[in-house]
Amino acid sequence: MGDYRVTYGKDTLVFSVSYREHLAGKVQIHVEPDRRIVIDAPPRTPMTDIKQAVLKRARWIRNRLAKLEAVHLHALERQYVSGETHWYLGKRYLLKVRDSSSEAGVVKLRGGRFDVFVPVRSASAVQQALDDWYRIRALRVFARRLAALCVDSDWVATVPDWRLRPMKKQWGSCSPKGRLSLNPMLVKAPLQCIDYVIVHELCHLKYHNHSDAYYALLTRRLPDWKERKRRLDDLAERILS
Repeated sequence: MGDYRVTYGKDTLVFSVSYREHLAGKVQIHVEPDRRIVIDAPPRTPMTDIKQAVLKRARWIRNRLAKLEAVHLHALERQYVSGETHWYLGKRYLLKVRDSSSEAGVVKLRGGRFDVFVPVRSASAVQQALDDWYRIRALRVFARRLAALCVDSDWVATVPDWRLRPMKKQWGSCSPKGRLSLNPMLVKAPLQCIDYVIVHELCHLKYHNHSDAYYALLTRRLPDWKERKRRLDDLAERILS
């Protein structure tokens, strides 16, 4: 994998290339949520052909980059004040900060609204209360979905060891010893997207790589995984902002 460039009008498109055995005679172009351009190509595809494919899709690439940039600009840093919206299981809820005599923050989700009760109305206190609430919900939701998804994953004998781990650029990971880590902020995403991340990591219990065999297993277990990933990618910046 390396970095390459093509010129389209006044723009320079920088992309990386991965050569994959399972691709038969076609080049696939991806624009990742962090605005990286990634090309999957069959082995031994000439770079001239890859660059030509990028140029043919250059308008689409440029539009996709512009859309992601617009999302980035509008994904403002949270202020943790009343009137903001915060995500849970793919839905947005209005935030209402309320006074509390308790020493610790309390969060209640009711009537399409997050009611956050804090002794001091500071951004840090509201954020801490919400983060604690998300962690508790993440433990419950992920444990339930992991148990259900393992049932139909015939290469998984028992529910693997797992933990919550905050990550800035990943939704999940799988250690060489088979321990799964899941980002607690993933609980903000729709259940279909949560299931995709969990199945993605479960497949790493059999193939600890991104080989053709890995993707074949992922596709067999979750045929629409690409659509679920695309939906999660589209939400990533807003969820993690």
